[in-house]
Amino acid sequence: MRHLIAGLILAISILSSVGRADNRAYVVNNLAETLSMIDLETGAVDNQAAILGETPNQAVVYDGYLYVVNSVSANILKFDKETLQLTADIPLPIGSNPYFADFHGNYGYVTGWVSGKVYRVNLASNTVDREVETGRYPEGILYDGGRIYVTRTNFNPNDFSYGQGDIAVINASSFEIEGYHNVGINPQWISKSPDDRLHVVCTGNYVNIEGSVHIYDLASGQMVDTVAIGGQPGQLAISALGIGYLAAGGWFESGMIFSYDIFSGQVLRGPSNPISAGLGVTSVGVDGRGFIYSCDFGDDTVTKLDPSGQIIRGFGLGDGPISIAIDDDVVIGTDPEDITELPDKPTLMENYPNPFNGGTVIAYRGAKGWNEDSFIEIYDIGGKLIIKLKSETLAAPGMVYWDGRGRDSEFCPSGVYFARISDRGNGSKVLKMTILR
Repeated sequence: MRHLIAGLILAISILSSVGRADNRAYVVNNLAETLSMIDLETGAVDNQAAILGETPNQAVVYDGYLYVVNSVSANILKFDKETLQLTADIPLPIGSNPYFADFHGNYGYVTGWVSGKVYRVNLASNTVDREVETGRYPEGILYDGGRIYVTRTNFNPNDFSYGQGDIAVINASSFEIEGYHNVGINPQWISKSPDDRLHVVCTGNYVNIEGSVHIYDLASGQMVDTVAIGGQPGQLAISALGIGYLAAGGWFESGMIFSYDIFSGQVLRGPSNPISAGLGVTSVGVDGRGFIYSCDFGDDTVTKLDPSGQIIRGFGLGDGPISIAIDDDVVIGTDPEDITELPDKPTLMENYPNPFNGGTVIAYRGAKGWNEDSFIEIYDIGGKLIIKLKSETLAAPGMVYWDGRGRDSEFCPSGVYFARISDRGNGSKVLKMTILR
């Protein structure tokens, strides 16, 4: 794969949150058929934020609204994201089993798993106004550049097997299928990365074919690579600095999250060394600071983890959390004009927040071939080493979290601190940080 970083000039913009519903996570509780809301700043949880339809499957925040796709009742509920007042109940054909949705402009696009169709919803009239038959039990869906990309699982309900998976490409104007591209077995999810490629997550057949991620290049219209990640990956969330986090189940001792570098395809955490979370991870989200949130269906929790995969805390949710939509006011983004080759040495980019009184996220840019164990070192103003923070690898972009403690696990006092990468003694950029207690 191309060793590209799409805009690793870190831009952190803080938007006003007065009168807005930013800094929230919305969680669909599939079995309880309720919506939970988590305040990302205070950690407060409302497990009765809204009543949903039958077998709710997905939450999406778009253009000031929260949309919830309900599979059995075959409808989409449209809530004002600030007040969570229901503004519309959008019906879909009964028995269609709507699965996932994506939104663009004045339209929503929804897969019907049982009907084998894709529906277009007019968001002004809140009605279905177009449909196209795809067949083969479609699930994942994504709009980009005038086309709709749909994963077709090719499920066989007679023997519960899976045939050849593919993605169907639909022209959004004519609403006709333009073509198909083969991927792996049981493609369930599709996401777009900053370098204009689609990542198609194929879960495998749950028996003897493991999961993989297939990469589709939008410019060439071709499949260009495969990440053989293994296990049974499901939904994918991509962080601002190019790490893909995959919900990967884990139904016995602990839940599992896999991760990989979306630019190089390097597997960072797979079946042999997964990120541990609550039992039965069905969905993942990443906020603007790089924190990871997992929906843990097996023990009715959401787990919050720092960018290195360490558990920070858990939130008690309703029965069967299955989908999370994060709406926060921190944007750690990239400039698409600044696409460059990875440098020869890793570099610290920025930390947020700064100043801080709790913890801070330190972002870094990776380097080609940098696969050895690496640390980010924290020093006080007198040059004393406070702590070493372990990073998974500095061969990829990423983030680490410092909780403001030293090696003795005590909180460091107010003052100025410095971060640098331990890099074979060749020196590196020093990042200045301030703790305010």
